[in-house]
Amino acid sequence: MKILISTGIFPPDIGGPATYVAKLAKEFQRKGIETKVICYSDIKKYGNYAFPVIRISRKYLKGIRHFLYFRSLLGLAKDVDVIYSQNAVSAGLPSILVSKILRRKMVLKIVGDYAWERARSKWGIVDEIEEFQKKKYNQKIENLRRIQKFVAKNANKIITPSEYLKNIILNWGVPQEKIEVIYNATEKLLNFNISKEGAKKKTGIRGDIILSVGRLVPWKGFSTLINLFPDLIKRNPNFCLVIIGEGPEKENLKSEIKSLKLENKIRLMGKVAHPQIGLYYKAADIFVLNSGYEGLPHVVLEAMQFGVPIIVSNKGGNPELIQDGFNGILVEYNNKEQLRGAILKLWRNKALQEQFIQNSYSKLKIFSWENLVEKTLRILRDPISQGDRISKY
Repeated sequence: MKILISTGIFPPDIGGPATYVAKLAKEFQRKGIETKVICYSDIKKYGNYAFPVIRISRKYLKGIRHFLYFRSLLGLAKDVDVIYSQNAVSAGLPSILVSKILRRKMVLKIVGDYAWERARSKWGIVDEIEEFQKKKYNQKIENLRRIQKFVAKNANKIITPSEYLKNIILNWGVPQEKIEVIYNATEKLLNFNISKEGAKKKTGIRGDIILSVGRLVPWKGFSTLINLFPDLIKRNPNFCLVIIGEGPEKENLKSEIKSLKLENKIRLMGKVAHPQIGLYYKAADIFVLNSGYEGLPHVVLEAMQFGVPIIVSNKGGNPELIQDGFNGILVEYNNKEQLRGAILKLWRNKALQEQFIQNSYSKLKIFSWENLVEKTLRILRDPISQGDRISKY
């Protein structure tokens, strides 16, 4: 079998999809499957891979770079059996068009609602993702919706990382039999063998560390966590909040920290190289993800893997990872009272922390890399019916 993976991001870009594609392509190649990758990139070359990586420069204007991506993909796909696309718009649209032109199977991975994410971050929409599915918006948003629905309906199969996201996609009018749930997998990170105190010393951060990791966008709820902190340090002056991630909300969050005079208690770490992020999980006493939307978050899997007691919002795919009272605490998104209560409860109860840690270790068996690869290959190898017509959207 020959596979072409089309993606928006690839290392050195950071983020779950970039890491996933690089690791998956290496695994395919190791299994003797001829693999190629096409992506958008800010650089011409990075790293040495045992498979071709074709990079389309982001310096070109949108329409031009998308055309160049389509043209390159058309050439690359001529001798492959299947195109495995990692999103429904920037990679998915050119991939579905090429798959129809060349009569190739196309499998689509959907990890979120791109139209909603753009609406929240670029166009001032404040609706949560569930409410977003029921409303009509401006032409730009509706066009994005049409594109992702068009691509989803015409893909041969769709892979999604949670039952929650499967239900979102079903609401787009995609038949249930097209959608397969394959849970994300834990990835072994470095710094497993260092002690908590050793990790604190290496990171230069002391005290009782509350860690949160994610892109700095409005729906991740970092602002609520920051504004909750003055009350938390009244209860425990040793609390320290560490936020890892980059994004458009960075300057706003900096301003909030400054106005609360919490520069010595809250650290925005920005990007942290993947090999080093394990140090911060090891140093953390509590992990918090106060997010209004998650497909199935890698960061929670990583916190489980490193033995950090976890508090997450009850949104999206989070409850598929964290069972309230069993291996963590679920709270309502942006509910300050519930967040405060959960943090203080965990901090005071060492036995509960240990219970959550051990139960998380047990649950991680479901989220193995071997399981992900096996299920993904099964879908990619499924026979394809030639001559599928493009459906209306």
